[in-house]
Amino acid sequence: MEVLPMRKLLLICVFTLLTTCATANAGPTLGELELVTQLPAELPQRIIGFAYDGEKLWATIYLGRGQYATLDPSTLKWTLSDEKKQHEAIMKVSGSFASPGGLCFVNGKLWVVGAYGDSFGSIDMSDWKVEHIFKGKQRESFGSQMYTSMAYDGNNLWIAWHWFRYDLPTSETQLLLKIDPENGKVVGKYPLPSGTSNDGTHALTWDGSRLWHAKDNKLSTIDPATGRVTAIYTLNDLKRPSGLAWDGHALWIAEFDGKIWRLQV
Repeated sequence: MEVLPMRKLLLICVFTLLTTCATANAGPTLGELELVTQLPAELPQRIIGFAYDGEKLWATIYLGRGQYATLDPSTLKWTLSDEKKQHEAIMKVSGSFASPGGLCFVNGKLWVVGAYGDSFGSIDMSDWKVEHIFKGKQRESFGSQMYTSMAYDGNNLWIAWHWFRYDLPTSETQLLLKIDPENGKVVGKYPLPSGTSNDGTHALTWDGSRLWHAKDNKLSTIDPATGRVTAIYTLNDLKRPSGLAWDGHALWIAEFDGKIWRLQV
């Protein structure tokens, strides 16, 4: 039996450890990023929220007074909302300027966060009555705040939050908030992968096991148990992602200017 020299044995151990770590942190394999459609021209080209309800993709409009559009992922056909009751419910939970930010779907309820960071809540989609409204800013201080995107992991809500304070590090101003949906309380805070400090658009979704986040041209995966970023990818075609959605097979990425991308993972 060959006895390996100590130095050679040490090198083998180091190589094995590095290989194992690299494999563990590699994350999922990404397919090709495909530009598939554009928000209809009848709507202002400023998507701020994006989510999948199990059948359709929903896009909310920044300062759109509760109006939204849905996209059939199989046909790429858009449908514009035209129900006043629905628009009024969305505006009610959106807070300042009645402007929705992110959204997600939880057991037949539509959750919406306000684009100005002072309100979020849920709407029963069976009758479009507001069920919960949680009001109040995360920081009672100067500097605008923004709830930019939202996801649900089966137990907790997750909200991407941006505070426009350029005198502070981004680890304090671009945060991932873990929310108890029963009472609206923050039960966890984690720094998000930082990006452009004066651009509040972020994107967030849940794929059944991990959170996905996009900011600028970076796409990240996040472990919900720890808030730790587990992988970061660069997607050079992205400029300003404002919404992410997972349809069970692929990621859909909305940009603020109305572009919709699809990415196989």
